[in-house]
Amino acid sequence: FKMCNPTGCTFCAGMSVFGSIMMLIIGVLIQKNYPYLGEWYEPEEGHPTPTDDQIAIASSNCFKVMGIYMGFTVMALVCLCFQRVKSRA
Repeated sequence: FKMCNPTGCTFCAGMSVFGSIMMLIIGVLIQKNYPYLGEWYEPEEGHPTPTDDQIAIASSNCFKVMGIYMGFTVMALVCLCFQRVKSRA
């Protein structure tokens, strides 16, 4: 059982691309203060809606996670290229 075969690398790359896209969408929706996103923040006393600081921190964290997913996408694609070169040799 090999995890780093072309199928595994392709699956990891696909899941990472999906995660990147979802985190981008969620980060943009939080940044725009989309009202139907759900309760992603801790309500503060006197503030029924998220504060500007909460919006900035949450959207920034989503974009950071998107970057991590993109890093995994690159690693999976490098692994896939390595496997293809290795199979031709």
